[in-house]
Amino acid sequence: MSSRDDFIEKNTTEFESLFKELISDKGISATGEGIEETVNLLKSKLQTLLGAKVEVIQTAGSPTILAGIKGVSDKTVLFYGHYDVMTPGDLKDWNTDPFELTKKNHRFYGRGVGDNKGQLLAQILGMYTYKKIHGGFPFNVKFLIEGEEEQGSRNLPITVKKLADSSLKDVDCVIVVDGSFNQSGQHVLRLGNRGALGFEVTATTGTQDNHSGNLGNIMQNPVLVLMNVIQKMYNFDQEKVLIPNYYDGVVDPDEKEISWMNKLPYDKESITEQTGVRNLPETGLEYYQKLMFRPTFNISGINSGYTDNGIKTIIPNTAVMKLDFRLVGKQDVYKIQESLNKLLAPEINDGLIKINYLVSVPPCKTSSTDERIQKIVKAIKDATGSDLIEPAMPGTVPNYVWADILKVSVFTIPYTNFDQHNHAPNENLTEKAFYDGIKTTYELWNNM
Repeated sequence: MSSRDDFIEKNTTEFESLFKELISDKGISATGEGIEETVNLLKSKLQTLLGAKVEVIQTAGSPTILAGIKGVSDKTVLFYGHYDVMTPGDLKDWNTDPFELTKKNHRFYGRGVGDNKGQLLAQILGMYTYKKIHGGFPFNVKFLIEGEEEQGSRNLPITVKKLADSSLKDVDCVIVVDGSFNQSGQHVLRLGNRGALGFEVTATTGTQDNHSGNLGNIMQNPVLVLMNVIQKMYNFDQEKVLIPNYYDGVVDPDEKEISWMNKLPYDKESITEQTGVRNLPETGLEYYQKLMFRPTFNISGINSGYTDNGIKTIIPNTAVMKLDFRLVGKQDVYKIQESLNKLLAPEINDGLIKINYLVSVPPCKTSSTDERIQKIVKAIKDATGSDLIEPAMPGTVPNYVWADILKVSVFTIPYTNFDQHNHAPNENLTEKAFYDGIKTTYELWNNM
C-alpha cells in the first residue's frame, strides 16, 4: 500500500466525522439557513488543516470564502467550488434525514454529499493528505468557494472582477471540481462547457379570454402568434436557427478532440433504457459532437388557454413560451440576444409580444493544446485508473468567469458518481468516489 493510501485509510474516521459535521450545517442558499455555520466551519478547517490564510468576502448574497496557501514555486492554481446546497424538498421523499450524513451500502446519503460539499471536502482532505506526507506544497494554492451556485452564481462575476487585479492576479489556471463523472463509472477531465441563453416570450392579444364563436377571425390567437415567432427563429425542415449571426463562433472539433470523443463510452441501448429516447446517433462520435460542439434550439414549455377535461371554446388572451439555447465554442450570448431583439422587433413594437431574459451564460472552452492537460489526466489516472477527456460538457456552469475575466485556462474534474441524485431526494455519493476524489487531489500535486 502506498503512503498516500495508508494515510487515508488510517484517517477515515476523522475524515467522515468532518463530512458529517459539514452536512449537518445545512448551508441552503435559497433560505440562508446554515450559511453562517457552514462558512465558519470551512474557514476553521482551511486554517487548521492546510494552514491557509482565509478571508470571508461579503457579497450582496451569501459570503464567498477566499483562501491562500503558500507553496515553493510562484505558480498559483485556483480551486473553485461552492458550499451552498439546494433545499431538500419534501422530507417524506427521503429515506434518511437529509442533514444527517448516513452511510449505507457503500454510499453516503445527505443533501450536498455530491453537490458539492463532498467534492469540496475531498479537495481539502486531498491537500491535507499531501501536506502531512510531504510537509508542504510545490506551488501556491488558492480556494474560491462561493455560496450561491445553486441560485445561479449571481455575485460570482462581480466578486471575481473585484479581485482580478489584486488577490487573483497571480492565478495561472483554475480547477473546478463539480458535476458527475461519466455514466460508465469512469472518471473524466472536462475542458469546457456549453453556455446558455434562456428566456420567455409572452404573447398578449386581449385583456381577457373570449368566446371563439363571438370573436373567431377577429381576435388574434396568442398561440398562433407564438407559432409565427417560432417560425421566424427556426426552420424545421432544415433544422436550422434563423436568428442572424447565431452560428458565429461555432467551431468544429480538431483531431485531438475527435480522438478523445472516440474513446468515450457509448451504449445506445443503455441510454434508451435510462431516458426513453430512441433514434440515437449510430456512432459515439456523432453523439458527442452534437452534445459538445453544436448549439441547440429548445422549447421547454408553452402555457395557454384551456387544457382540462372536455372542451371550452375560447380564444385565450395570453400565451407564454419558455426557450433555452445551449451555446458552444465562441458564440456570443449577448450578440445573439441583440439579434433576437432585432428579429422580433415588429412584434415587440406592436405590443404583441414581450421577451424576458432569464439566463445569459457564455460558453467556455480550454484549448486542446494546453500543456497541462496530460499532466492532469495522468493525475486522474494515477488515482482512479481512468484517462477519459471530454472536450466540453453539454451542460452549463459559470466557468466563463475564469476564462473571460482572469484570462486563464479552466479544467473541470468531477468527483461524483453519475447517479448522485443531486437536487433530488436521496442525494448520494459512493464511498469509492469520495476517496477517489481525495486521491485525485493528492495526485494533482505530484503531476502538476
